[in-house]
Amino acid sequence: MRILVFLFACLSINALFTQTISAQDVTAQNKATIQKAYDALNRKDWAGFAAQCAPGFTDVNVGPAPAVGVDAALDLYKQFHAAFPDFKIKINEIAPVSPTRFLLRVTVTGTNTGSFMMLPPTGKSIRFDDSDIAELDANGKCISHQITNAGEPLRQIGYGSMLNPNTQAVIAVYEKFGKGDVQGILAGSSNDVVFDIHDRVFDSIPRMFKGKAEVAQFFEELGSKFQYTKFQPVRFVADGDDVFALIDAAYKHIPSGNMYTSTYTHHFKVVNGQVTYFRGLDDFQGK
Repeated sequence: MRILVFLFACLSINALFTQTISAQDVTAQNKATIQKAYDALNRKDWAGFAAQCAPGFTDVNVGPAPAVGVDAALDLYKQFHAAFPDFKIKINEIAPVSPTRFLLRVTVTGTNTGSFMMLPPTGKSIRFDDSDIAELDANGKCISHQITNAGEPLRQIGYGSMLNPNTQAVIAVYEKFGKGDVQGILAGSSNDVVFDIHDRVFDSIPRMFKGKAEVAQFFEELGSKFQYTKFQPVRFVADGDDVFALIDAAYKHIPSGNMYTSTYTHHFKVVNGQVTYFRGLDDFQGK
């Protein structure tokens, strides 16, 4: 009987030891996968990164909304690399929270020499330490990633106002305007939205458009008068509900055929995610 008890105890210890070794192996393999994924991003090896991920991989907070799917995440990473061609993430430490969940200490560097989130490059460099969280599935594939200082690159290059969610609502308006999606702009506006237009090429006197129906008429009239060849936001300043933007524009005045350049000053009020007020001011146009 004693022999059986002894043998059972030995088998139990051996099983526990085997499980411990197995967990250590899984942890080591997953750490290696994380390192491969980061190395691939630094090399702009998009296929190499995708090979380390599950199809449903989600980047939780690198963009303004979670990027669900490897392709969506890669689209974001490509934007970062276009804005910061020398963008690098150096892993300083990978600490396991569990065999499949890891806390990383990283250092991020790069120089803003390309357009970023519709904004022109500032030429400024970024450098900051961050804590990342990476999670893998049972097959050893990355399934999620999140960072701590999501807004730090914008702050360091001088675009901290982009972190205001109301700025993102204004950017969405500009994106829809660029696509000619007037209905999309109206859908993101309150029913009593007001457009206050001070543009001497659009009209010799200030004009005010109240409500969605009149704002729709404004865009129809604008399309009949202006043909834009450039419409580039170059600066955002945000404070609470108020978002101010400078826009470099070049356009043809269709009725006269004259070409103009202008730097518009735009003032938006955004309440609960909807545009409630817009004021547009031109400057002195030059032909």
